[in-house]
Amino acid sequence: MAQFSGNQQQLIHRISGIEGHVRSLKKLIGEEREPLEILMQISSIRAAIERLSHVIFEEFVEGALHDIQSDEGRTAAIADIRAALETLR
Repeated sequence: MAQFSGNQQQLIHRISGIEGHVRSLKKLIGEEREPLEILMQISSIRAAIERLSHVIFEEFVEGALHDIQSDEGRTAAIADIRAALETLR
């Protein structure tokens, strides 16, 4: 399977954003902030992880489709894509 095609910096940037959200969540809980504020921060973390997952999945699918050279490759690519979809559920 192909590696990430030059977007490692984008992925790292997204992960850094998620880390920032998690640090903020830890601070909110430590400061005993309102539950709604904490839940909003958790929602932001979930959304950021979801966006990261979609970017990685798109890259994965592009690589899987690019590597198809035969019917056997097509079958393997479909199996890999299905497995990747299962991990996102």
